Amino acid sequence: MMFFIRKGLLIGLVTFGLVGCSDPEPQVIDMNEVAAEAGLSEDEYVIHENGAIEIKASEEAIQTEDKVSWYQDDLSEPVENVGMLDAEAILASAGLEPDEIEESVDPEGEPKKLYIITDETPLSAWFSHSPNNIALNWYQYSDEPKTTEYSQQSLKDVYKLARAMAGREGADAVMYLSNGGKYRSKPVGGYPATGQCNDGICFIHINIS
Repeated sequence: MMFFIRKGLLIGLVTFGLVGCSDPEPQVIDMNEVAAEAGLSEDEYVIHENGAIEIKASEEAIQTEDKVSWYQDDLSEPVENVGMLDAEAILASAGLEPDEIEESVDPEGEPKKLYIITDETPLSAWFSHSPNNIALNWYQYSDEPKTTEYSQQSLKDVYKLARAMAGREGADAVMYLSNGGKYRSKPVGGYPATGQCNDGICFIHINIS
């Protein structure tokens, strides 16, 4: 974060204040004095050759503005692409065991299972599967270090699930969405997918019917 004060602007203001409407005389402005009068210490600014004062951002402000670097799968861990039709095969290929399984039906009346994968963290990866639809849900909260850590784990689990379903294409889809992209009926593994992240909650829905 940088703020600049131009010497030319200050010269004009100072000249007008000193001599009013009479012919201006050349004024020499000591920019260090200007900075001091503005309450800046010597380690808080830099004077450039063009006379601009650059106000340095504080370390605290810099840290506040730093963005989280969200996990990206480097594909080094083997995950077999088993397709999208068998939920148990997807979980086995990803090497994940759900902590909870909830059974229900999808909008077409077909049986649906929701697999909740906590990895002993409060923020879980969710994997929903039916003969018609698949959904992956994960988190990307960055309000404090712990929630960021938990979110990163949910993202890692979703990468594994996506790779089990669609290989590199699945990983690319998750990477794109986790970095702010949106899918609107874009093919993933041969099926149309919709997804995005909003306020730290991310999803991808795939229509396999």
